[in-house]
Amino acid sequence: MLHPIVSCAQILHKSRNFSMSEIPKELQSYSESLRYPVYDSWLHFYEEDFRCDVYTEGLTPCLEHIKNFGGALTLDRSIGWCDNLEIQTDADKMNRHSRDIFAQNGIPYIINVRFGDEKSYPFCFRDIPKDSILFVGALGTQARADHKTIFYSGVCTMIETLEPRALLIYGSVDKRIFELCIARDITLVRYPSQKEIIR
Repeated sequence: MLHPIVSCAQILHKSRNFSMSEIPKELQSYSESLRYPVYDSWLHFYEEDFRCDVYTEGLTPCLEHIKNFGGALTLDRSIGWCDNLEIQTDADKMNRHSRDIFAQNGIPYIINVRFGDEKSYPFCFRDIPKDSILFVGALGTQARADHKTIFYSGVCTMIETLEPRALLIYGSVDKRIFELCIARDITLVRYPSQKEIIR
């Protein structure tokens, strides 16, 4: 029998005020939740667009399903590092729209902060509360030195701008980010990616 694929929290650094009740214990991909739901988990959308109805059909038809779970991360429409400014701002609008839809429908959510290169910084951190719990996805950012540099720069700018009390990362954690969170006393939690889990 197949089992649901969930990603369990791995606490890498606990800040002084850390509470396990504030973070998801498990994440499950939206597409996996349609086949083998784990209702205590929170849903994530770190998937290719074609696998995820939310990206092809919109959020509205999926809301009743999403409401069955502990909560959800805001959408993961990536802001491409090399994309032009118009494409980056459109991706940012979709991520913000998911935040509004979840709030209007009483779905607990954590903001999945999406940033690209430096040209995205003026808009991608807007309207995100300081001292909150934030998510970032590291998929596709760690294989090449230039990608790692862009991702690390974005995380540093996000931390400087938003001063989160907890940073949750889906995928690999750069050692420099780990050291930065310890230095700033930010709780750091890693969730292994689905690709890591099924290897």
